[in-house]
Amino acid sequence: MKALFKIHFHYLFLSFLLILGMAFTFAQNNQPNTTPRLLLGQGDQLPRVKAGLAAGNPDLVAALKEILRDADASLKQPVVNVVDEGSLPPSGDPHDYYSYSPYWWPNPENPDGPYIWRDGEVNPDRNTSDISRIEAMVDRVTSLVPAWYFTGNERYAESAVEQLRAWFLNPATKMNPNVQFGQKRRGHNYNSPSGVLEAWRMRWVIDCAILLESFPGWTDEDDEALRSWFSQFATWMVESPTGIEESMQPNNHGSWYNAQLILYALYGKNLNLARKQLDDMPARIFSQVFIDGRQPQELIRTRSLNYSIFNARALITVARLGRHLNYDLFAYRSLEGRSIRLAVDYMTPFILGEKEWPIVQLRPHSNGSAAQLYWNAAKGFQEGKYANLLRKLPESPLPSPIVQLLDPLPEGW
Repeated sequence: MKALFKIHFHYLFLSFLLILGMAFTFAQNNQPNTTPRLLLGQGDQLPRVKAGLAAGNPDLVAALKEILRDADASLKQPVVNVVDEGSLPPSGDPHDYYSYSPYWWPNPENPDGPYIWRDGEVNPDRNTSDISRIEAMVDRVTSLVPAWYFTGNERYAESAVEQLRAWFLNPATKMNPNVQFGQKRRGHNYNSPSGVLEAWRMRWVIDCAILLESFPGWTDEDDEALRSWFSQFATWMVESPTGIEESMQPNNHGSWYNAQLILYALYGKNLNLARKQLDDMPARIFSQVFIDGRQPQELIRTRSLNYSIFNARALITVARLGRHLNYDLFAYRSLEGRSIRLAVDYMTPFILGEKEWPIVQLRPHSNGSAAQLYWNAAKGFQEGKYANLLRKLPESPLPSPIVQLLDPLPEGW
Protein backbone atom coordinates (compact mmCIF):
# COMPACT_ATOMS: atom_id res chain seq x y z
CA MET A 1 0.00 0.00 0.00
CA LYS A 2 2.82 2.38 0.95
CA ALA A 3 4.59 1.53 -2.30
CA LEU A 4 1.47 2.38 -4.31
CA PHE A 5 1.12 5.65 -2.42
CA LYS A 6 4.75 6.54 -3.14
CA ILE A 7 4.31 5.74 -6.83
CA HIS A 8 1.14 7.83 -6.98
CA PHE A 9 2.79 10.76 -5.20
CA HIS A 10 5.84 10.52 -7.47
CA TYR A 11 3.59 10.51 -10.52
CA LEU A 12 1.69 13.58 -9.32
CA PHE A 13 4.91 15.46 -8.56
CA LEU A 14 6.36 14.66 -11.99
CA SER A 15 3.10 15.72 -13.61
CA PHE A 16 3.23 19.02 -11.73
CA LEU A 17 6.80 19.64 -12.88
CA LEU A 18 5.84 18.79 -16.47
CA ILE A 19 2.92 21.23 -16.38
CA LEU A 20 5.15 23.94 -14.92
CA GLY A 21 7.84 23.25 -17.51
CA MET A 22 5.32 23.63 -20.33
CA ALA A 23 4.04 26.83 -18.74
CA PHE A 24 7.57 28.24 -18.42
CA THR A 25 8.29 27.46 -22.07
CA PHE A 26 5.04 29.15 -23.07
CA ALA A 27 5.85 32.17 -20.92
CA GLN A 28 9.37 32.47 -22.27
CA ASN A 29 8.12 32.29 -25.84
CA ASN A 30 5.38 34.85 -25.26
CA GLN A 31 7.06 37.43 -23.04
CA PRO A 32 8.96 40.39 -24.48
CA ASN A 33 12.73 40.35 -24.11
CA THR A 34 12.84 43.69 -22.27
CA THR A 35 14.01 43.56 -18.66
CA PRO A 36 11.45 45.00 -16.20
CA ARG A 37 12.97 47.81 -14.15
CA LEU A 38 11.75 46.64 -10.77
CA LEU A 39 12.21 48.83 -7.72
CA LEU A 40 12.12 46.37 -4.82
CA GLY A 41 13.08 43.30 -6.83
CA GLN A 42 15.63 42.68 -9.55
CA GLY A 43 14.35 42.65 -13.07
CA ASP A 44 17.71 41.56 -14.46
CA GLN A 45 17.50 38.31 -12.46
CA LEU A 46 14.11 37.21 -13.78
CA PRO A 47 15.53 35.25 -16.75
CA ARG A 48 17.67 33.31 -14.26
CA VAL A 49 14.59 32.62 -12.12
CA LYS A 50 12.69 31.35 -15.16
CA ALA A 51 15.60 29.11 -16.07
CA GLY A 52 15.73 27.81 -12.51
CA LEU A 53 12.02 27.04 -12.58
CA ALA A 54 12.34 25.22 -15.90
CA ALA A 55 15.22 23.19 -14.45
CA GLY A 56 13.13 22.23 -11.43
CA ASN A 57 14.94 24.22 -8.72
CA PRO A 58 13.05 22.94 -5.66
CA ASP A 59 12.88 26.23 -3.73
CA LEU A 60 11.72 28.20 -6.77
CA VAL A 61 9.23 25.52 -7.78
CA ALA A 62 7.82 25.47 -4.24
CA ALA A 63 7.54 29.28 -4.26
CA LEU A 64 5.71 29.29 -7.60
CA LYS A 65 3.47 26.45 -6.49
CA GLU A 66 2.37 28.57 -3.52
CA ILE A 67 1.86 31.59 -5.80
CA LEU A 68 -0.28 29.53 -8.19
CA ARG A 69 -2.34 28.12 -5.34
CA ASP A 70 -3.09 31.63 -4.10
CA ALA A 71 -3.69 32.94 -7.62
CA ASP A 72 -6.16 30.16 -8.40
CA ALA A 73 -7.99 30.94 -5.15
CA SER A 74 -8.02 34.64 -6.10
CA LEU A 75 -9.69 33.88 -9.42
CA LYS A 76 -12.62 32.52 -7.43
CA GLN A 77 -12.85 35.55 -5.15
CA PRO A 78 -14.56 38.86 -5.94
CA VAL A 79 -12.58 41.97 -6.70
CA VAL A 80 -12.24 44.11 -3.56
CA ASN A 81 -12.36 47.86 -3.18
CA VAL A 82 -12.32 50.43 -0.42
CA VAL A 83 -15.91 51.68 -0.71
CA ASP A 84 -18.14 48.61 -0.60
CA GLU A 85 -18.06 47.63 3.06
CA GLY A 86 -17.23 48.89 6.51
CA SER A 87 -17.92 51.99 8.58
CA LEU A 88 -17.60 55.42 7.05
CA PRO A 89 -14.45 57.35 8.03
CA PRO A 90 -14.87 60.63 9.92
CA SER A 91 -14.74 62.50 6.61
CA GLY A 92 -17.90 60.74 5.45
CA ASP A 93 -16.14 59.88 2.17
CA PRO A 94 -16.15 56.11 1.57
CA HIS A 95 -13.14 56.52 -0.73
CA ASP A 96 -10.99 57.44 2.28
CA TYR A 97 -9.10 54.54 3.78
CA TYR A 98 -10.26 53.82 7.35
CA SER A 99 -8.77 51.36 9.84
CA TYR A 100 -8.45 50.84 13.58
CA SER A 101 -5.22 50.97 15.56
CA PRO A 102 -4.00 47.47 16.47
CA TYR A 103 -2.94 48.00 20.08
CA TRP A 104 -5.93 49.96 21.38
CA TRP A 105 -8.61 48.24 23.47
CA PRO A 106 -11.75 49.08 25.47
CA ASN A 107 -10.97 50.42 28.92
CA PRO A 108 -12.22 47.86 31.52
CA GLU A 109 -12.89 50.71 33.92
CA ASN A 110 -14.84 52.67 31.30
CA PRO A 111 -16.05 50.23 28.57
CA ASP A 112 -17.96 52.91 26.67
CA GLY A 113 -15.16 55.46 26.87
CA PRO A 114 -12.04 56.07 24.80
CA TYR A 115 -9.87 53.06 24.03
CA ILE A 116 -6.58 52.58 25.90
CA TRP A 117 -3.17 51.34 24.71
CA ARG A 118 -1.92 47.78 25.30
CA ASP A 119 1.42 47.56 23.50
CA GLY A 120 2.05 44.35 21.57
CA GLU A 121 -1.50 42.99 21.96
CA VAL A 122 -3.49 43.19 18.73
CA ASN A 123 -7.22 43.84 19.01
CA PRO A 124 -8.89 41.44 16.52
CA ASP A 125 -11.68 43.98 16.01
CA ARG A 126 -9.21 45.83 13.81
CA ASN A 127 -9.84 43.28 11.06
CA THR A 128 -13.35 44.64 10.53
CA SER A 129 -11.88 47.81 8.99
CA ASP A 130 -10.25 48.58 5.64
CA ILE A 131 -7.08 46.79 6.74
CA SER A 132 -8.69 43.50 5.74
CA ARG A 133 -9.61 44.88 2.32
CA ILE A 134 -6.23 46.39 1.49
CA GLU A 135 -4.61 43.09 2.48
CA ALA A 136 -7.03 41.19 0.24
CA MET A 137 -6.21 43.55 -2.64
CA VAL A 138 -2.47 43.10 -2.12
CA ASP A 139 -2.78 39.32 -1.82
CA ARG A 140 -4.69 39.16 -5.09
CA VAL A 141 -2.30 41.34 -7.08
CA THR A 142 0.89 39.82 -5.68
CA SER A 143 -0.23 36.30 -6.50
CA LEU A 144 -1.99 36.90 -9.83
CA VAL A 145 0.77 38.93 -11.48
CA PRO A 146 3.68 36.54 -10.75
CA ALA A 147 1.41 33.62 -11.69
CA TRP A 148 0.87 35.22 -15.09
CA TYR A 149 4.48 36.30 -15.52
CA PHE A 150 5.94 32.87 -14.88
CA THR A 151 3.30 30.78 -16.66
CA GLY A 152 1.98 33.04 -19.42
CA ASN A 153 -1.65 32.33 -18.40
CA GLU A 154 -3.41 35.58 -19.24
CA ARG A 155 -6.40 34.83 -17.00
CA TYR A 156 -4.20 35.78 -14.06
CA ALA A 157 -3.11 39.09 -15.60
CA GLU A 158 -6.65 40.00 -16.61
CA SER A 159 -7.88 39.49 -13.04
CA ALA A 160 -4.94 41.48 -11.64
CA VAL A 161 -5.69 44.38 -13.98
CA GLU A 162 -9.32 44.33 -12.90
CA GLN A 163 -8.23 44.46 -9.25
CA LEU A 164 -5.75 47.29 -9.75
CA ARG A 165 -8.28 49.38 -11.60
CA ALA A 166 -10.92 48.81 -8.91
CA TRP A 167 -8.65 49.84 -6.04
CA PHE A 168 -6.64 52.65 -7.61
CA LEU A 169 -8.18 53.92 -10.85
CA ASN A 170 -11.96 53.49 -11.17
CA PRO A 171 -13.62 56.76 -10.01
CA ALA A 172 -16.53 54.84 -8.48
CA THR A 173 -14.44 52.54 -6.31
CA LYS A 174 -10.88 53.85 -6.01
CA MET A 175 -9.14 54.72 -2.77
CA ASN A 176 -8.22 58.35 -2.24
CA PRO A 177 -4.40 58.70 -2.17
CA ASN A 178 -4.06 59.16 1.57
CA VAL A 179 -4.33 57.23 4.83
CA GLN A 180 -5.42 60.15 6.98
CA PHE A 181 -7.85 57.90 8.84
CA GLY A 182 -5.59 54.89 9.16
CA GLN A 183 -5.19 53.32 12.61
CA LYS A 184 -7.85 55.46 14.26
CA ARG A 185 -8.17 55.08 18.01
CA ARG A 186 -11.79 54.64 18.99
CA GLY A 187 -13.06 57.41 21.21
CA HIS A 188 -10.21 59.74 20.18
CA ASN A 189 -10.43 62.57 17.63
CA TYR A 190 -6.70 62.34 16.99
CA ASN A 191 -5.63 61.19 13.50
CA SER A 192 -2.78 58.78 14.24
CA PRO A 193 0.30 59.11 12.02
CA SER A 194 0.75 55.35 12.50
CA GLY A 195 -1.72 54.82 9.68
CA VAL A 196 1.06 55.73 7.26
CA LEU A 197 2.93 52.58 8.27
CA GLU A 198 -0.09 50.52 7.22
CA ALA A 199 0.28 51.66 3.61
CA TRP A 200 3.58 49.77 3.36
CA ARG A 201 1.49 46.72 2.58
CA MET A 202 1.17 48.08 -0.97
CA ARG A 203 4.90 47.87 -1.73
CA TRP A 204 4.93 44.79 -3.98
CA VAL A 205 1.92 46.09 -5.88
CA ILE A 206 4.34 48.51 -7.51
CA ASP A 207 6.71 45.88 -8.86
CA CYS A 208 3.72 43.83 -10.00
CA ALA A 209 2.43 46.83 -11.93
CA ILE A 210 5.85 47.22 -13.53
CA LEU A 211 5.73 43.57 -14.62
CA LEU A 212 2.28 44.19 -16.12
CA GLU A 213 3.70 46.82 -18.47
CA SER A 214 4.44 43.96 -20.88
CA PHE A 215 0.82 42.77 -20.77
CA PRO A 216 -1.35 44.34 -23.52
CA GLY A 217 -4.36 44.52 -21.22
CA TRP A 218 -2.54 46.95 -18.93
CA THR A 219 -2.51 50.10 -21.04
CA ASP A 220 -0.19 53.10 -21.09
CA GLU A 221 -3.10 55.08 -19.63
CA ASP A 222 -3.38 52.59 -16.76
CA ASP A 223 0.34 52.82 -16.12
CA GLU A 224 0.36 56.60 -16.14
CA ALA A 225 -2.70 56.80 -13.87
CA LEU A 226 -1.26 54.39 -11.29
CA ARG A 227 2.07 56.21 -11.24
CA SER A 228 0.15 59.44 -10.74
CA TRP A 229 -1.81 57.88 -7.83
CA PHE A 230 1.39 56.95 -6.01
CA SER A 231 2.92 60.34 -6.77
CA GLN A 232 -0.13 61.98 -5.19
CA PHE A 233 0.18 59.66 -2.21
CA ALA A 234 3.85 60.67 -1.80
CA THR A 235 2.87 64.33 -1.99
CA TRP A 236 0.23 63.77 0.70
CA MET A 237 2.91 62.14 2.88
CA VAL A 238 5.13 65.25 2.80
CA GLU A 239 2.40 67.91 2.91
CA SER A 240 -0.27 66.60 5.31
CA PRO A 241 -0.04 67.08 9.09
CA THR A 242 -0.45 63.32 9.49
CA GLY A 243 2.40 62.52 7.12
CA ILE A 244 4.67 65.20 8.57
CA GLU A 245 4.11 63.86 12.09
CA GLU A 246 4.97 60.33 10.96
CA SER A 247 8.15 61.58 9.27
CA MET A 248 9.28 62.95 12.64
CA GLN A 249 8.95 59.63 14.48
CA PRO A 250 12.41 58.63 15.78
CA ASN A 251 11.77 54.87 15.59
CA ASN A 252 10.80 52.29 12.96
CA HIS A 253 7.77 54.38 11.97
CA GLY A 254 10.10 57.10 10.70
CA SER A 255 12.31 54.58 8.92
CA TRP A 256 9.40 52.91 7.13
CA TYR A 257 8.04 56.36 6.29
CA ASN A 258 11.33 57.01 4.47
CA ALA A 259 11.15 53.64 2.69
CA GLN A 260 7.59 54.20 1.51
CA LEU A 261 8.13 57.76 0.38
CA ILE A 262 11.25 56.88 -1.60
CA LEU A 263 9.53 53.90 -3.25
CA TYR A 264 6.39 55.83 -4.16
CA ALA A 265 8.37 58.85 -5.35
CA LEU A 266 10.57 56.65 -7.55
CA TYR A 267 7.55 54.94 -9.08
CA GLY A 268 5.72 58.25 -9.44
CA LYS A 269 8.80 59.75 -11.16
CA ASN A 270 9.27 62.41 -8.49
CA LEU A 271 13.01 61.88 -8.24
CA ASN A 272 13.76 65.13 -6.41
CA LEU A 273 11.49 64.05 -3.58
CA ALA A 274 13.23 60.69 -3.39
CA ARG A 275 16.64 62.37 -3.33
CA LYS A 276 15.56 64.68 -0.50
CA GLN A 277 14.66 61.66 1.62
CA LEU A 278 17.93 59.91 0.83
CA ASP A 279 19.93 63.04 1.67
CA ASP A 280 18.48 62.94 5.20
CA MET A 281 19.11 59.23 5.84
CA PRO A 282 22.61 59.47 7.38
CA ALA A 283 21.08 61.56 10.17
CA ARG A 284 18.36 58.94 10.62
CA ILE A 285 20.92 56.12 10.90
CA PHE A 286 23.06 58.15 13.30
CA SER A 287 20.11 58.86 15.60
CA GLN A 288 18.77 55.30 15.60
CA VAL A 289 21.92 53.21 16.07
CA PHE A 290 24.04 53.50 19.21
CA ILE A 291 27.80 53.04 19.05
CA ASP A 292 27.41 49.44 20.28
CA GLY A 293 24.73 48.60 17.68
CA ARG A 294 21.62 48.82 19.86
CA GLN A 295 18.60 50.66 18.46
CA PRO A 296 17.37 52.53 21.56
CA GLN A 297 14.03 53.67 20.19
CA GLU A 298 13.00 50.03 19.68
CA LEU A 299 14.14 48.88 23.12
CA ILE A 300 11.24 50.54 24.92
CA ARG A 301 8.71 48.24 23.22
CA THR A 302 7.35 45.04 24.76
CA ARG A 303 8.73 43.09 21.78
CA SER A 304 12.00 44.95 21.59
CA LEU A 305 13.96 42.41 19.54
CA ASN A 306 11.13 42.13 17.01
CA TYR A 307 11.08 45.89 16.60
CA SER A 308 14.86 46.12 16.40
CA ILE A 309 14.76 43.62 13.52
CA PHE A 310 11.86 45.53 11.95
CA ASN A 311 13.69 48.84 12.02
CA ALA A 312 16.90 47.37 10.62
CA ARG A 313 14.88 45.90 7.76
CA ALA A 314 13.53 49.39 7.02
CA LEU A 315 17.02 50.91 6.94
CA ILE A 316 18.24 48.18 4.58
CA THR A 317 15.19 48.70 2.35
CA VAL A 318 15.90 52.43 2.13
CA ALA A 319 19.54 51.78 1.33
CA ARG A 320 18.65 49.32 -1.42
CA LEU A 321 16.17 51.77 -2.94
CA GLY A 322 18.87 54.44 -2.79
CA ARG A 323 20.95 52.51 -5.28
CA HIS A 324 18.43 53.45 -7.99
CA LEU A 325 19.72 57.01 -7.57
CA ASN A 326 23.37 56.09 -6.92
CA TYR A 327 23.29 56.57 -3.15
CA ASP A 328 25.40 54.14 -1.12
CA LEU A 329 23.98 54.20 2.39
CA PHE A 330 25.46 50.77 3.05
CA ALA A 331 28.86 52.47 3.15
CA TYR A 332 27.74 55.14 5.62
CA ARG A 333 29.60 54.95 8.93
CA SER A 334 29.72 57.75 11.47
CA LEU A 335 32.96 58.72 13.23
CA GLU A 336 31.86 56.58 16.19
CA GLY A 337 31.06 53.66 13.91
CA ARG A 338 27.25 53.91 13.79
CA SER A 339 25.94 52.15 10.69
CA ILE A 340 23.29 49.80 9.35
CA ARG A 341 25.78 46.93 9.45
CA LEU A 342 26.50 47.57 13.13
CA ALA A 343 22.79 47.29 13.98
CA VAL A 344 22.43 43.99 12.09
CA ASP A 345 25.60 42.46 13.52
CA TYR A 346 24.69 43.47 17.08
CA MET A 347 21.38 41.58 16.93
CA THR A 348 22.71 38.44 15.26
CA PRO A 349 23.85 36.42 18.33
CA PHE A 350 20.52 37.15 20.00
CA ILE A 351 18.52 36.19 16.91
CA LEU A 352 20.44 32.93 16.59
CA GLY A 353 19.99 32.13 20.29
CA GLU A 354 23.70 32.33 21.06
CA LYS A 355 22.98 35.01 23.67
CA GLU A 356 19.90 35.81 25.72
CA TRP A 357 18.20 39.05 24.76
CA PRO A 358 18.55 41.23 27.90
CA ILE A 359 15.51 43.45 27.37
CA VAL A 360 11.72 42.96 27.44
CA GLN A 361 10.45 40.55 24.78
CA LEU A 362 6.79 39.70 25.31
CA ARG A 363 6.91 36.80 22.86
CA PRO A 364 9.70 35.00 20.99
CA HIS A 365 10.98 36.96 18.02
CA SER A 366 9.78 36.07 14.54
CA ASN A 367 12.19 33.92 12.56
CA GLY A 368 10.23 34.92 9.45
CA SER A 369 11.12 38.56 10.04
CA ALA A 370 14.74 37.58 10.75
CA ALA A 371 14.80 35.68 7.45
CA GLN A 372 13.71 38.81 5.61
CA LEU A 373 16.39 40.77 7.47
CA TYR A 374 19.24 38.48 6.40
CA TRP A 375 17.89 38.00 2.86
CA ASN A 376 17.90 41.76 2.35
CA ALA A 377 21.19 42.20 4.17
CA ALA A 378 22.82 39.66 1.85
CA LYS A 379 21.49 41.56 -1.17
CA GLY A 380 22.25 44.97 0.33
CA PHE A 381 25.78 44.38 1.54
CA GLN A 382 26.35 41.92 -1.31
CA GLU A 383 27.91 39.49 1.13
CA GLY A 384 27.21 35.78 1.31
CA LYS A 385 27.74 35.65 5.06
CA TYR A 386 24.26 37.04 5.64
CA ALA A 387 22.77 34.33 3.43
CA ASN A 388 24.61 31.81 5.61
CA LEU A 389 23.06 33.37 8.72
CA LEU A 390 19.66 32.91 7.11
CA ARG A 391 20.30 29.18 6.97
CA LYS A 392 21.23 29.08 10.64
CA LEU A 393 17.76 30.20 11.69
CA PRO A 394 15.53 27.48 13.17
CA GLU A 395 13.84 25.55 10.37
CA SER A 396 15.68 27.75 7.82
CA PRO A 397 12.65 29.88 6.88
CA LEU A 398 12.54 31.64 3.53
CA PRO A 399 10.90 34.99 2.76
CA SER A 400 7.56 35.15 0.97
CA PRO A 401 7.27 33.52 -2.47
CA ILE A 402 7.14 36.86 -4.26
CA VAL A 403 10.47 37.83 -2.68
CA GLN A 404 12.06 34.54 -3.70
CA LEU A 405 10.85 34.92 -7.29
CA LEU A 406 11.32 38.65 -7.89
CA ASP A 407 14.27 39.37 -5.59
CA PRO A 408 16.40 36.19 -5.57
CA LEU A 409 19.73 35.71 -3.86
CA PRO A 410 22.74 35.45 -6.18
CA GLU A 411 23.28 32.05 -7.70
CA GLY A 412 25.11 29.70 -5.36
CA TRP A 413 24.21 31.59 -2.19
